Amino acid sequence: MVDFKRILAPVDMSDFSLQALKYAVEVAQKYGAELTVFSVVNGSFYTNTFMNVLDLDNIVASVHKQVEENLKEVVKTYENSGVKMGVVVEEGNPYLAICEYAEKHNTDLIVMASHGYSGLDSILIGSVTEKVVRKASCPVLTLKFK
Repeated sequence: MVDFKRILAPVDMSDFSLQALKYAVEVAQKYGAELTVFSVVNGSFYTNTFMNVLDLDNIVASVHKQVEENLKEVVKTYENSGVKMGVVVEEGNPYLAICEYAEKHNTDLIVMASHGYSGLDSILIGSVTEKVVRKASCPVLTLKFK
């Protein structure tokens, strides 16, 4: 029998990922599961050839803090859902961070959008979703929105 107790919802703040989060909350309600809202700051997006390591560290730390604050605001909108929710922001390669976190924390289900931002980001996020589906140690529910 399927019994989800720990659900992971990767969010990149795109409309699609926020819609997927809504589904994740509903699944968590149905199963009485804990839900972790998860995001990854990828420092390689902020590098350029003229930047030194200290600049990059400061930028990544600033982005990390802002992402965490944004996710906490999103979680507040679900405070009356009855679902125990937490926020985690990690740094690194998005698909690896998602898969490693899921395995380390015995996640029962990952719920994520099939794509994130439109344009080039859509291709990047879509490839993240595909890699998570292939590499995750637990089931992955991917949701496609129009």
